[in-house]
Amino acid sequence: MSHVKQEKWSSGTAFLLAAIGSAVGLGNIYRFPYVVGENGGGAFVLVYLAVVIVFGIPLVMTELTIGRRRQVPPITAYVQLSEGKKSQSFWRLAGFSSVLTPLGILGFYFVIAGWTLNYVYSILTGQLNNLVEGQTQQVFNDMMESPATLIFWMTLSVLITGFIISRGIKAGLEKAVNILMPMLFMILVLLVGYSAFNGGMAETFEFMFTPDFEKINMKTLLEATGQAFFSLSLGSATMLVYGSYLPKEVSIPKMACGVAFADTFVALISGFAIFPIIFTNGLPLDSGPNLVFVTLPVIFDQMPFGQVFGILFFLLLAFAAITSTISLYEPAVSNLEERGIFSRKKASMVVGGGLWCLAGLSALSMNVLSDWHPVGFNETVAGMNIMDLLEYLSANGMMLVNGLLAAIFLGWIVNRSESLEELGLGDGKLYKFWRFIIKYVVPPVAGYLIIDFIGYGFI
Repeated sequence: MSHVKQEKWSSGTAFLLAAIGSAVGLGNIYRFPYVVGENGGGAFVLVYLAVVIVFGIPLVMTELTIGRRRQVPPITAYVQLSEGKKSQSFWRLAGFSSVLTPLGILGFYFVIAGWTLNYVYSILTGQLNNLVEGQTQQVFNDMMESPATLIFWMTLSVLITGFIISRGIKAGLEKAVNILMPMLFMILVLLVGYSAFNGGMAETFEFMFTPDFEKINMKTLLEATGQAFFSLSLGSATMLVYGSYLPKEVSIPKMACGVAFADTFVALISGFAIFPIIFTNGLPLDSGPNLVFVTLPVIFDQMPFGQVFGILFFLLLAFAAITSTISLYEPAVSNLEERGIFSRKKASMVVGGGLWCLAGLSALSMNVLSDWHPVGFNETVAGMNIMDLLEYLSANGMMLVNGLLAAIFLGWIVNRSESLEELGLGDGKLYKFWRFIIKYVVPPVAGYLIIDFIGYGFI
């Protein structure tokens, strides 16, 4: 089987923008600030930062190391690094799992990305003007109940992502993130300034940062760990494949720290873009789609220059969605291209076609297939439609499993000399601390989260 030589990032900065784009998703913008406020405010932030440093950064380093060591896609990386081991066949399966998981995530994420594109169009064309909350709820419900609307905007998100991926690393991914990420940061800063001008900053600061240590317990620690895990795109093959494009002269530890802290900063600052608007207008706190697609359009319509900033807000969401979808799309395409099965353009089309079918089923599960529950025989997931099931299994369960396997693989299976050379830390305290975390901390914590995920948590 022929193997195609991979492109490389032109610089560490290009990688950093792409990796931050992958990590900064919709959940960072509209869910994380709410989680902070509801779980002890400043106390939770301290716990979360500790978890990112002790748990998140070492695991980002682990996935980047696996990817860059042989500079090949995830499946080949697992096979080559386990060469000569009796368990090599198992680790080949671990590589397959890491590539399949982001496809499952995209099966529902493309639909949500389509929602954001639809709302950019709707607010640009004035369809959300002069509406009260009950009416915006109806607009959202109408979108969810329309197969044609959901599939059209989902298809557009697939086409945008597939086009970017088909152009390769430098002409596609790099160009996209070089445009989208600065725009995302600029829009976020403008929205924070707009919110500060309209008031509500003091209430937001109190909600998010006043420490309430009584709310901090073991469950909070696990919540912070799970949030860090998902927020940093761990277990989704993104860092594995992005690491394979990373030039050897770029420091993995520095890149891992940059990704982790930038992701956390965006998640926290997003609260100052959204919650001052909520507090100023005396509306109940909420998170997720209801906050974004029902409540905020009403508020923007009532505020000075609200339509302009409403457009910017939904553009922010759209950019966050697209930078995430391209990172999740890349592992499968990279694998097909590297093995010489298809050219990059053909691989992008094949993967895109499969994802369009899967995302189409997710879109239809909101309406015409809403009564179909594929795994009705299992009590835990009996009431879930296709979209809910994909989110539950891929974005939760399999990401945890893949992260656990990556830690065990590099900590216990791969020869120590491989990570020692690749990380460039020398055989000192930092390297030994990282190795201790990967071998003895990540596996039991990730293992517990998996047990808790399947419904057998002890706390």
